[in-house]
Amino acid sequence: MAGVTKFAAGVLVLASCGCWAAPRPQAQVTQTQVDSWLRLWQGRLALDEWQIEAHIVRQSDLNADTLGNLKWNARSHTAAIKVLDPRDYDMPAAQIPADIERTVVHELIHLELSVLPRNGSKRVEEQVVNRMTEALLGLDRGDNYAARVAAGPVQPKIKPVMIANDTAARSK
Repeated sequence: MAGVTKFAAGVLVLASCGCWAAPRPQAQVTQTQVDSWLRLWQGRLALDEWQIEAHIVRQSDLNADTLGNLKWNARSHTAAIKVLDPRDYDMPAAQIPADIERTVVHELIHLELSVLPRNGSKRVEEQVVNRMTEALLGLDRGDNYAARVAAGPVQPKIKPVMIANDTAARSK
């Protein structure tokens, strides 16, 4: 029955040589869910004075090796978060919704830290933001939460450099 196609329960299944090949399960994360996570964590982080939007975007709309990014305008208190579309993830479908929420929290922490002077070390900021993200999600989820990032020491660079760029990104 090579080339036979069936459409069952909204899933396209192709048969080849009499064997049915099931497609990889796809995580379903809606814009409504992302907006819900945004509002929840925006409130928890006391960022209510900010007008923040979140968008699910394809990998081509993000920098390489990132899961999301943040752009903000400190004068107008506006910000936009981009999170990676579930179709572009390379992890089990069941883990993707929690990772997208993690990205939202991560980017909001960058926004929280945006009021601090920049010393030019994006690496140190990423370390701090990752640790804070895991701490907050751990508090939210309880003792059984498995952090994704090890809580090692933050290693600042000695030479400070000023950066005036209002963007941040969550790396894979």
